[in-house]
Amino acid sequence: MVTLSSADSPAASLAFTSWNDDKPTTIVLLHGGFTCRLEFALVLPHLSDFHLLVPDLPLHSASRHIKPGTTDNSARYVAQLIRSHAHGGKAHVVGVSMGGYIAQCLALDRPDLVLSLFVSGAAPPVGERLFMAQWPTFTYYTMKIMLDWLPVWVYQYQASLLGLKLSKELIVEMRGNITWELVQDMFPWIVAFSLDHVRQLKVKTLSIAGAKGDDVPMIKRTADALRSRRTDHGEAWPEDGSGAIVLREAAHGWDMQFPELFAQGVAAWVNGEALPDEFERL
Repeated sequence: MVTLSSADSPAASLAFTSWNDDKPTTIVLLHGGFTCRLEFALVLPHLSDFHLLVPDLPLHSASRHIKPGTTDNSARYVAQLIRSHAHGGKAHVVGVSMGGYIAQCLALDRPDLVLSLFVSGAAPPVGERLFMAQWPTFTYYTMKIMLDWLPVWVYQYQASLLGLKLSKELIVEMRGNITWELVQDMFPWIVAFSLDHVRQLKVKTLSIAGAKGDDVPMIKRTADALRSRRTDHGEAWPEDGSGAIVLREAAHGWDMQFPELFAQGVAAWVNGEALPDEFERL
């Protein structure tokens, strides 16, 4: 069970919930931009075999007091959370969209804290997502119109057309998270993230694209980049299951579309087991 708390003091660390503290293996779940820890509400019951740390990231919900909301600053706070609360001071890190970029930033900076990466919708940005990242004013007003200026039920209905299951509580939190400050902070690191950064990842990594919301050609290039990695000694990266996956029926935020499948994928990845049949390896 869980309570919302902070890693050290409310002013200095992320608000987070901790589940299944008696389980030996820790997984950190990092939500996407503008959402919060509630994004994983339907996923959590299916990961009861793991100790779970689920924070609100900087400038989001109960961590809204933490600034700036940049990718690298967010990664530093996640590192603090892992050092303080993950069993053994290490964790498997799962991230969706913005959370996936933060997870990769963390792994690039502090690979010693990361047992593995499971990231979705967080390949180097191209196309529509690159446009949104490069033009934050457009993104800000688009989100404002969809979430802040329309009734909650309208956005909830629009999301349901994509198969996304968003609670009213989550949508209310999202409304409060759409700030100009966050939009300005969130995107610069993401715009700069490239396949060269992917090649520099020194941890076991699975990168996933939902074919109905993410760029499939880029996830194929990401798969090639992960396969081409070298160790610090210049040797080919060992076969550890790293690679890229496409889910043909998945939207961008498919953890809210297929929460049980998402949890099954995470559990299989962490346990070193065969991934679900729906996971098409590239």
